[in-house]
Amino acid sequence: MADFADKAQEVAGRAKRTAGDLTGNDDLEAEGAADQAEAKVKQGIDAAADKATEVKESVGEAADVAQEKVSHLAHETADAARQLHLDDAASVARDNRVIVAAIVAAAIAALLLARRARSQATRSRGSKVTRSALAGVSHALTR
Repeated sequence: MADFADKAQEVAGRAKRTAGDLTGNDDLEAEGAADQAEAKVKQGIDAAADKATEVKESVGEAADVAQEKVSHLAHETADAARQLHLDDAASVARDNRVIVAAIVAAAIAALLLARRARSQATRSRGSKVTRSALAGVSHALTR
């Protein structure tokens, strides 16, 4: 309705302006020009308000779409985090198996080293015994 009233004011202003121009009445012509300008400003304001409403609605729709996307992304992230947590548990289990295998390997290596050291000590003792026996025999023979 305001658009119709503004358009009517613009037409009335144009009529006054034309009448003032034809009659030589500068005041009527100025009043008509002012009415015409005022009507155009009101129409511009109304158009800007309409455009602002359209933009507001578009922004609201875009915000709704963005909110849906963020919500979807949050759900996907939560799902990925849960899956990653399960993957971490599997990784820890694999790591634990590696640790157990390393401990078993270290224990076997320690046993082998202990056996080897015992074997060398026995051989070393045996060779000492042998050397002592040979030295004793050699001493007995030389006396």
